[in-house]
Amino acid sequence: MDPQVRPFVLSLERLHNDIFRAVEPLSDREVNWAHPQLSNTIGILLRHTAGSERYWIIEVAGGRKVPRDRDAEFGHEQLTKDALVADLRAAYDEIRAALESLRAEDLTSEVEIGDRGARRMVPKGFALLHSLQHTSYHLGQIQLFKKLTSV
Repeated sequence: MDPQVRPFVLSLERLHNDIFRAVEPLSDREVNWAHPQLSNTIGILLRHTAGSERYWIIEVAGGRKVPRDRDAEFGHEQLTKDALVADLRAAYDEIRAALESLRAEDLTSEVEIGDRGARRMVPKGFALLHSLQHTSYHLGQIQLFKKLTSV
């Protein structure tokens, strides 16, 4: 693995371990719990995180098209923790393989993305940083929702 890419892999691994540790003791009921004034659940955040990471890391940084229905990630059907965790673990394995194929010079390579209704060019390194930031944000939400489910 390229030494310039390795920190991204280590950061992603740590985030995923923290997510798995946070959701391990939860039941399906807790994973589907919604705060009365919010719309997301832990389950929705898990599904969305897997979809987002696949898009930003595999597609944008890795250059391999992945199917994604972002709107469906926020659906409110009942979800099962085991299926969500299995999908996030599978996403991590796919993402890690994509990262292992990147080289330092790839991080500065520009790619076109859709961003808030417009197209723009960004370096692949931006896609990795954005994904890590996004996953960190949702980890924080998951940890907060977990505390709220036990109130």
